[in-house]
Amino acid sequence: MKPNEITRAIIDATLDRGLREIEEDPKRSIRKLADMGKRFSRGRFVQDLYTLFQELLRNDDSPYYTAIEHLLRNTERKALKDFGINIGYTSLTYGANLIRTNERHRDYQIPWALVLRMNPRLPNSIDASELRLLLRQGTELGIYTYILRCRGEFPDLSALTEIFRKYSRCSFIFFLPDEKLSAEHLALLKRCTNIMSMFAAEGTYTDINTRSMRRQKSLYGIYAYYGDADGDSWIRRNRCQNFGSYESSFVLMVPRDDCSSEYREEIDQYIRSVRIQQLHPFVLLNLYSDIYQIDRSISNEPCFFELMEDGTIHTQDGYIQDYHRTSSLDRLFTLALPKKAPE
Repeated sequence: MKPNEITRAIIDATLDRGLREIEEDPKRSIRKLADMGKRFSRGRFVQDLYTLFQELLRNDDSPYYTAIEHLLRNTERKALKDFGINIGYTSLTYGANLIRTNERHRDYQIPWALVLRMNPRLPNSIDASELRLLLRQGTELGIYTYILRCRGEFPDLSALTEIFRKYSRCSFIFFLPDEKLSAEHLALLKRCTNIMSMFAAEGTYTDINTRSMRRQKSLYGIYAYYGDADGDSWIRRNRCQNFGSYESSFVLMVPRDDCSSEYREEIDQYIRSVRIQQLHPFVLLNLYSDIYQIDRSISNEPCFFELMEDGTIHTQDGYIQDYHRTSSLDRLFTLALPKKAPE
């Protein structure tokens, strides 16, 4: 057995024991799990995250205990372990080390996560076969987290979940369009324990979909779009407080494509303040900003990479449209994420 697999097995066994102990003494056991996570995680960002988590849980009245209780009650143990270990250890510790090693021998930066947009209605959108190629190349570089933003209509869920299961050491954050999940959809998602399915806040079918996910104990979260037209609904009206009824432990905020940089910064500061003040029974995250901040802790030159539905590349420096479409990550990163010349 490889050293990486040995470490993973030890974490799995320790986490399994910790989850069982929570049933007997929830608050004490949750603190022990946070201590264990910090001990096993070597990545700089993960260490800082666990330190913050430990500090927040010193407050016995923290609504984050409610978030954790929802997570434990509504999710089967294997899904919690597989997704948690994949993102906390395989991606942000093992994968981060691999990324740093690969960056030393290449002339481009490597993001720790890929954001990929999929829309079956558009001819240039990524399909299952292209995703499989990107995953094969990405894992070789050390990328083990993939954020799939599916829009327009349901993609080929059978083909996608087959890929998720094949890449069982990766974590997938899977944005689903606002459509009702069928019994077949639910069965396919149930089989994948390395994904977090994401549903639209205030969506037409979100209530029924999240209830279905809770019944089968599949991991899920909520996403919400924001933009300049929202005015003060997020910050001064505290619109996020309406999301507690979903019993989701995570709410991911996503800027609309036309959102100004000024409003993005306002929302980013608001989200950071909300997390520290522990205002809600869920963890509030900001998609692009938090991805970039995590990368800052991994690489000397932090980066961000998103491949949009029409083939446009989105990075921390803006958009790239005039390029020949390719499934080669080496070519994509050479074009979009070149290392900066020393000053």
